[in-house]
Amino acid sequence: MAEQIDKKLLTGLKFRSSKKASEGGGFVPTERNLAPADVLNWKDNGDTVTIVTKDGKKHVVNKKAAEKSKPESGGEE
Repeated sequence: MAEQIDKKLLTGLKFRSSKKASEGGGFVPTERNLAPADVLNWKDNGDTVTIVTKDGKKHVVNKKAAEKSKPESGGEE
């Protein structure tokens, strides 16, 4: 298995999906904080990291900016 990504790099990124609506038979969009389990693949490019997620998005994160960001207050998800 590939090395797990550092949670600091995921700060501020969102995972977007949908869930079945309780009424009307449609779907409702949902959004939550990105978790390490949502990452399909990632690559360290030196100053940046490219992250590909299960919702089909590609994110490019500056490692220096991720190091400066403060962790959210509260418990782990």
